[in-house]
Amino acid sequence: MPKYVYHYFDIRGRGEPGRMLFAMAGIPFQDERIPQADWPKHKAKTPAGSLPYLEIDGTVLTQSLIIFRHLSRMFGLDGDSILDKSKVDEITAYLAEGLANVLKCYLGPQDEESQKTLNAQFVDTVNKSCKRIDEIISTNKSLDGWAVGKKLTFADIFIFEAFEVVLQGQPNILDKFPRIQSIRRKVETHSTMQKYLTQRKQTPF
Repeated sequence: MPKYVYHYFDIRGRGEPGRMLFAMAGIPFQDERIPQADWPKHKAKTPAGSLPYLEIDGTVLTQSLIIFRHLSRMFGLDGDSILDKSKVDEITAYLAEGLANVLKCYLGPQDEESQKTLNAQFVDTVNKSCKRIDEIISTNKSLDGWAVGKKLTFADIFIFEAFEVVLQGQPNILDKFPRIQSIRRKVETHSTMQKYLTQRKQTPF
């Protein structure tokens, strides 16, 4: 089995879906968490000056979506057919765009006017992304209730995590998207994921 070392900040942020993939697959990994206060001295030592990055037996992968796609393939969580794999990737891309906007709200300028503008942009992005994700889910003819195909994939994991912080501040944002809400409940109550979620380190976001 490869030795995995996963480097990210000591938050969930855009790196948490990677940890969830390891948890879902039951694959051990070294979880290297970098305190944000220490980031300036670590940045120059990272392969691309950004986080997350993943070491696999010493070989480095950068870019969060590339890491997630690789782990999904390795763990069989990327969909069964070629078309399903593409649908998982499509959902992932929409969610990543929304998550980037969430982080802008938390890490960007904190003055009232800037926050108002960022929040409006975020709500607009979420609504557009959710509309398309909902359309993709609606094409799944399986009765198992997952986003793509007959079993849990990374799309379901990311659907859960991408909205965790959002729903704390805007609990009604998914009211128009019951399919997305249903998938989030399925992930949250999945025995393996439920165990991870109750044991993972609690961070602000």
